[in-house]
Amino acid sequence: MNNKQIGDLILEGFGNLYPLTYTTFTDYRDEMYDDEWKRERMHRHTAPIDFKPKFSVPVVARYFVLKAIRCAMLSNDFRPRDILHCKHSYILAHAIKDDDRFDLDAMFASFDWSAFEAIEYSQGDLVFVETVDQVA
Repeated sequence: MNNKQIGDLILEGFGNLYPLTYTTFTDYRDEMYDDEWKRERMHRHTAPIDFKPKFSVPVVARYFVLKAIRCAMLSNDFRPRDILHCKHSYILAHAIKDDDRFDLDAMFASFDWSAFEAIEYSQGDLVFVETVDQVA
């Protein structure tokens, strides 16, 4: 997967979250995005001067929003201790999963989660990690 494909996949997944923007009075997608955007900006502010990431702050922020949503979709046992030192977007994602007004499975019915899960955040940038299944 090249950088453009990674960016397009992340943008597609983030677009699938559009129902979170109008179902209630709170734009949950934007709230999670803002939190992740601020975190990534702070992270890059502390990076060395010669650090030149391939992906912009908005792309990485969207990646982490999708990562939180995916984690919530796969988890069925959210406990109070899970929120200790936890990101705001992670908590919102679990709350959205439990809210009957949102159907995350329907939002991501045609989304390629296996390709998304092969993308990792490493040393301030997104990288595609090929697995044995993808090579074969």
